[in-house]
Amino acid sequence: MKNKIKVYHLFWAVAIIVLLIGLILNDGTVDINVHDTYFVISYRIVSFALFLFYILNGLGYWSLIKILKRRPIKPLTIIHSVILIGSFITYWIIIAYTKYSVKNDPLDLYNYQLQNIFSSVTAFLIVFVAEPIYIVNLLVGLFRKKSKI
Repeated sequence: MKNKIKVYHLFWAVAIIVLLIGLILNDGTVDINVHDTYFVISYRIVSFALFLFYILNGLGYWSLIKILKRRPIKPLTIIHSVILIGSFITYWIIIAYTKYSVKNDPLDLYNYQLQNIFSSVTAFLIVFVAEPIYIVNLLVGLFRKKSKI
């Protein structure tokens, strides 16, 4: 019996990490500026939403592999996983850099712009690249012939 780490294990591990971070950082907020409107959302709400997002991504792969006994396309799975898990890791590196940089000024415009640019690029990649790849991967895997897993 092979004990390999499957892609859904990675998504579930990231989901648990996101939930733990959200429970630890429950006193902060995320400010989203859309034109003249500011949306202020608690870290706890954002972490629960991301937790659910990663759990559902892992559940999709798990159900395809374990329940339906179908195999997703490996390159598409790798691209999807690298974008989602890589963006999570990179986001926290950017947060740590901007929070603990030499200039620890909360009004530092450079740090604020760096976080906004990275958040925008990440959101674009996830919505317009990673999730369509995920949907295509699940649909192609669903309609392929059964393979031995």
